[in-house]
Amino acid sequence: MKSSFGSDNSFRELGRIPRSQKQKQESLKKILRSIEEKPERKKAIFPRFLSAAAVMAACVMFAFIIFSEDSMTRGSSSSEMLGNSFISQTTIAISETEKSFSADGKYSAEIATVKDPKWENTARNAINSAIPSETVIDAKPTYDIQFNLKGKEPVKMKVWNEQGEVYFKLIDSEEIYSVPAAEGSIFIEYIEAIAQSIQNTP
Repeated sequence: MKSSFGSDNSFRELGRIPRSQKQKQESLKKILRSIEEKPERKKAIFPRFLSAAAVMAACVMFAFIIFSEDSMTRGSSSSEMLGNSFISQTTIAISETEKSFSADGKYSAEIATVKDPKWENTARNAINSAIPSETVIDAKPTYDIQFNLKGKEPVKMKVWNEQGEVYFKLIDSEEIYSVPAAEGSIFIEYIEAIAQSIQNTP
């Protein structure tokens, strides 16, 4: 009430100042215009602020989703190597060097050809369960393996058996994968049995 009363006194004092009717009308218009413009300014600033906040929130959420998806899929990316493709044949050879590849599918006394559902299931389980590893391996690979897939390019990989730990990498990649102990022990047991048959071949 005090502010309203004070405003009334101010207007009364303004009314005592000698001014023309035109000046009074212009002053009144300015006052009314300023009153009308204030809410519009507030409305303009508020939505603009909200829009900026919404854009920022959307960017943060997008980055979070991408990061989460990357984190979740990183460990299972090895499952894309074979996928659900039909394995028509597997060739296994004892690796000579890290750069060369021995199991190219050509007939040789030093290459074993495998067509066995149990082996295929074992190999698929081992590869699908593998996760990327930061391990640095100085030793040369133990085995070269080529999976011939129906309707797709062959998958070629190098395999290491380092004191019971099984690792592999694709021939055209530097990323090394680690196979969990349970799947890795069965996987390497199969490979070693096949490799033994290669070495025993006259």
